[in-house]
Parts: sequence; C-alpha cells; structure tokens
Amino acid sequence: MVWTVWTVLLALLGASLLLFVGIWVYALVLMKKRPPLTLYEARKREADYLPLSAVPARQTELLVEMEDSDFYTHRGVDPGEIRCAIHLNFGAKKIVYGGSTITMQLAKNLYFRFTHNYLRKTAEILIALALERKLGKERILDFYINIIYFGNGTYGLSEAARFYFSKPASALTLNQMFLLACLPAIPTRGNPVQYPEVFERVRNRRLNYLLREKKKPLISQDEAAAIFANTASCLDPELRKPDDFTRSYPQTIPRINERFGRFAPKGRKA
Repeated sequence: MVWTVWTVLLALLGASLLLFVGIWVYALVLMKKRPPLTLYEARKREADYLPLSAVPARQTELLVEMEDSDFYTHRGVDPGEIRCAIHLNFGAKKIVYGGSTITMQLAKNLYFRFTHNYLRKTAEILIALALERKLGKERILDFYINIIYFGNGTYGLSEAARFYFSKPASALTLNQMFLLACLPAIPTRGNPVQYPEVFERVRNRRLNYLLREKKKPLISQDEAAAIFANTASCLDPELRKPDDFTRSYPQTIPRINERFGRFAPKGRKA
C-alpha cells in the first residue's frame, strides 16, 4: 500500500515536471519566433508611439502605482501577489484575480489571448522573467504604456488620451491622468463612457487606497477632493460622450490588438 502511494506521488511529480518543461519550451518557442526586442522596435516605428520620456512623470507614476506598485523592485513576478491570486482563485473555484505585474501584463499582450487558465498564466510568468532580462525596466514600461488596452478599441496611452479627451497625453489634467491610470484594470466592464457608475466606484476605491495606504501619497487631499467631485453624471467635462461607436463596440475582447504579435494579420511583420 505504501509503495502504491509513493508510486502515485512520483507519477504525479513526473507528470507535473513534464508539463512544466512543456510550458517552458512553448514560451521559448514563442519568444524565438517573435523576439520581444524586435516587437518593441517595431512598435517604436509606428506613428502613434509615445516615448516614455514624453509621458508626464505624474501619469507614469499613477499608472505604475495603480497596476504594479512594486514594479521597480521585483524581477517580473511578485510572489506575494501570486500567493494572493492562488488563495482567492481556489476560494472562488475560478480565476477571479491574476496577480499580474506590469511585466506579466506585457507578456500576455505580446503572446496570448485574453483567456483565463493556469497553463497560460504559467507561460506568462516564464516569459515575464525573460522580458526583465531582455528588455529591462525602462523598455518594459515604455512598451507597456504603448500597447496596454484602455477600452473601446484603444491601445496605448497616446491613442487613449486622444480618444477619451481629444488631446495629447502631455495636455491631460490630473483628473484625466487618474481616470486613464484606472482604466487598464477595468477597460471593458468599468469603462467610463459606457459604465460611469461602475468606473466611479472603482476610481473611488483606488483613490482612497492612495490616501490611506501611502505614507507619501501621489495625490494630495485637496487634489483628491477635486477628483471625488467628478461623479458619474460628469466624470470630466472633456470626457467623450457615448456615441454610435462606443454604444455598439463589443464589450468582450477575444484577443489583443497587438499589431505585430501572434495574431497579427498575415503578412504583417515586425
């Protein structure tokens, strides 16, 4: 009986190792076919590319704080967030929280569909670790800001600023910067144009977090009060109003719109 138990355990361990090796090889093949540095350089050549140096410093700080406050100290993966994700997902019996860092989000946007499964998450983690070595923090953040999804078919900060506020990112107000910083986490179900009430609740939670948790908050009490004053009835006077495009735009995104990734149109090369 004891031998049988050990046999089963060894078999499970062996199967797990084989699965992990298979995922690792799969991740390597993906990066071999479309090297991340090649994709990055291709994105930089496009007309709507916005270099990190041209992004207002406060906008960058808010995006990093909202999406991955430990971005500058981890190596692509945050073990604490992964543990939290495992705990929450097992409790809910489904994937409700990904624990993704900015680097992991970049990996997902470059190589995968918007699906939720543990095999993809494992590959995403392995690629994120590689991205940290191949690109470094500055390129990762630069790349992320230029391809992350902001809802309504808009990708990258430059396109989002013009779509939502009809202005360049350099001309955004603090309220508008904070609005855009909240969007990558809720680009579809919490979009401020279609679902202003949902967006307001999420925005308020995040703003309260900044004020409560940070010893040196990125936003002062007076600035926060001014942002809180923008309610669902008018989140910002310059925010795009619902129109035929936003009302009919599909609210499920089957795959990323990364221009040169795995799902790019045939013939489109980096």
